[in-house]
Amino acid sequence: MICALCHEKEANKKNTHYLSDGIIRKCLNIGGTNERERGFYFDISNENPFVEFNFQRIDEVNLEKALGRTPNEEELENARQIPFSVDYVFCDTCEKKFTKFESDFSLAILPKLRGADLNGIEYLTFKEASLIRMFFYIQVWRNSICEEVFNLKKETQEELRLIILNGETESINHFPLVITYLETLGGDNAFTENYVGSTSDKNPYIIFMNDFVVQIFDDKQSVNFEEFYGLNNKEDFGKSLNINEKEFAIKILTNDTRKALLYSIIRGEKVKQTLSFLEKSFDLIWQRVFYSFPPKQIKAEYLSGIVGNDDSTVLKFSQDQIVAYTEQFIWNRIRR
Repeated sequence: MICALCHEKEANKKNTHYLSDGIIRKCLNIGGTNERERGFYFDISNENPFVEFNFQRIDEVNLEKALGRTPNEEELENARQIPFSVDYVFCDTCEKKFTKFESDFSLAILPKLRGADLNGIEYLTFKEASLIRMFFYIQVWRNSICEEVFNLKKETQEELRLIILNGETESINHFPLVITYLETLGGDNAFTENYVGSTSDKNPYIIFMNDFVVQIFDDKQSVNFEEFYGLNNKEDFGKSLNINEKEFAIKILTNDTRKALLYSIIRGEKVKQTLSFLEKSFDLIWQRVFYSFPPKQIKAEYLSGIVGNDDSTVLKFSQDQIVAYTEQFIWNRIRR
């Protein structure tokens, strides 16, 4: 296999972190330590939304208990994999290029954010605009290569590849880019409250990297405001947006705002997941009773009876309550 960056050398590098290990490690490790994790994987989706919804860290020791059976070899291998890393996608020469920018960022930028006194600071500006862009371009581009759900526009992906491969160019700062820093107080263990992952939506493409959130757009014309559970604020969004900048602005969210944001995300995603689960379940029950798919109006009536005008109310009900309501709704239809 040929290296995804240079398109010349053999992809001979093992264990390349496509989201920088030095940034995400404290979030992934049990207890927030810097030690190498024993190996666990993430599962942000549950087929049954009534199971507690969270990021689940499952190590080898507890894998059998979590599954309720003896894990197979593939499941054991998945549990041993280091999260957010790949084998034989990049060559060792390009890996050194990545490492150079990651090291420079860790030395010049990271100490001014992580562990720094950010009290009362809403934005920090940096003269090292090109370094910051190169660091986050690497995250975005590698993530697009290694994560199936994170699909950059092909032209954007290729231009980022060439910028990373060739270094600074005249076009380096034309991609609209928003970087938010999530102040994380409370010691190393507090970092495990943060998330690592990315959205499948476009413009902005969003990546959560522990205490950093990356938002990038294909071009200036693609810029649009997305509140995204409180991550962005319409009043100061323009100030957050970096494009053709001389100094790079990073938005700071306080520790309390960070916690509220993460809670809103997990709650909002659970609402969407639960509603989707209910729709699919209702479709299945209706087909078994009436041998056809439910009309849209009937399904809308069913969901409205649960949530009314506020989708989040679906979280108030237990599984037994949902089952009882569904049975009664179907029975009422049969009696008509």
